Amino acid sequence: MRDFLLEFGRRRAEVRRYLAVLLLAERRLGGGPDRRHEEELKIFRAGALLIVYNAVEASARLGILAIYDEISRTGTSFDDLRESFRVRVLNDFKNVGAAKYANLRAIAIDLIYSGFDPEKVFPGNVDARKVREAAQTYGFSSDTEYNVTKNGADLLTVKNRRQHLAHGTHSFSDVGKEYSTEDVARIARHSLAYMSAILLHIDSYLDLEGYRERPSSPPESPAPPVKPSWLQRVRGWCVQWLRQA
Repeated sequence: MRDFLLEFGRRRAEVRRYLAVLLLAERRLGGGPDRRHEEELKIFRAGALLIVYNAVEASARLGILAIYDEISRTGTSFDDLRESFRVRVLNDFKNVGAAKYANLRAIAIDLIYSGFDPEKVFPGNVDARKVREAAQTYGFSSDTEYNVTKNGADLLTVKNRRQHLAHGTHSFSDVGKEYSTEDVARIARHSLAYMSAILLHIDSYLDLEGYRERPSSPPESPAPPVKPSWLQRVRGWCVQWLRQA
């Protein structure tokens, strides 16, 4: 199993452990008519969304990084990449400082990595739309089973709430009061199922070298002349004999 899948498994386990503690806290602290610890539970619920986002962005970034690592390992050159990938490489290369130019040796290969910055792949804004855009650029599938993943729709909620908390526009209590513990668990389940499906697509894509340009089909050669059958030859002889008679 590739490293990015192992790391996703570790991050997913972190989310599940946090949710298990949150559910336990909900049962022990959330009961009673006065719900004295409701403010604390709000904070815990908001924190769960941060944990989910951490797993999503890290896994998405590592999946893309694995593509570049595989290209480097196989020595694939720029000319061999699919067209949409080549466009991405050239756009990234525009942002490379002049100091990096001197380090290019095997240009057709080094060019691919020279402008790639894994920290800028998904800079704090991963959602299903960004994942689909990456899939289109690199050429892996983004299809998932809607009943299990909701096609990543919950990633938008996770991303937005992460930004609200990271930039301080909302407090943890403000965010946490919008969701029950069951809501948070459902969002986490769909989001992680979506990322699991995407990462498995990337794994298959690497096995099939999907980053390479597929050669166009060769032109069809003309069909060889069909030899007349024995019956057709006999008929031809008969026609000639009748004409001569």
